[in-house]
Amino acid sequence: MNNIQQADVLNEFVPRYFNPRNDVAFKKIFVNHEHLTISFLNSTLRLEGERKIVKIVFLPTERLPLTAEAKKSILDVLCTDQKGHQYIIEVQNKYMLNYVQRVQHYASHLYSGQLNTADNYLELKPVTLLSILNHTIFPDDVNYLSFHHNIEKETKISYLNDMSYAFIELPKFNKKLEDLKTTEDYWVFMMKEAAHLREVPKHAPDEVKQAYGILEKHKWTRIERLAYEQAKIGLMDDLEAIRTARVEGREEGEQIGLEKGKAEGKIEIAKELIADGMSLKKICKITGLSPEVVQEL
Repeated sequence: MNNIQQADVLNEFVPRYFNPRNDVAFKKIFVNHEHLTISFLNSTLRLEGERKIVKIVFLPTERLPLTAEAKKSILDVLCTDQKGHQYIIEVQNKYMLNYVQRVQHYASHLYSGQLNTADNYLELKPVTLLSILNHTIFPDDVNYLSFHHNIEKETKISYLNDMSYAFIELPKFNKKLEDLKTTEDYWVFMMKEAAHLREVPKHAPDEVKQAYGILEKHKWTRIERLAYEQAKIGLMDDLEAIRTARVEGREEGEQIGLEKGKAEGKIEIAKELIADGMSLKKICKITGLSPEVVQEL
């Protein structure tokens, strides 16, 4: 086998695209390309007829109440459509114990923030939060794409419908290339599998093909590549700290090595250990937090 053939064999297994769930890649696709964001929202939210989005305006995400913990792992795009309806698209790369509560706070903050104290409540516009999760949060009988809104218990009719939520749990999406049929299928497949592919799916809609084109590694500048790697390393470091806490907590029950001693880091570790079902006594020993603080978590 000559050098050229060897290179071809090696390249055959080299992913062609960056991961769209990376902060830099995610915003490169959606923040800079209105038509791609519209396609993504219309397909995954299954908007049809008069509900379809035809135009959007991007809004500053500084309007959203992100905590220091959330800023490490949540990527978001905020926009409003031609009717004034607001949409949050976010990617959650790390399990958070309080995630369901947080997204409700997130949406309600955006909803109430539309008005000043003297304004008319009738001017409030609906808010929809679409969350793409790299893990599962609902039971197995809930589909990979689920929709949530308030309904009246007996009639099952929604009267309080200004805030709604949609969740895409990527681990539940098991469709193969040959199973992809709708624009929704191709978008969700891209969000889950793009970083493992060598070619664009043959029958993908034009908008999805354009998104793959944006993710192509050879098209990125050196500065963009560096920003991508920095975002990737930041998330990996954060996840590794949690994994270390879990391993040491389970196997040795010894003090976790959070040399920096930041209260925020200790609380985050405690939340993860609570999710694992560890006892109050062990969590206090590992994190150094008092029983009162852990009980509040």
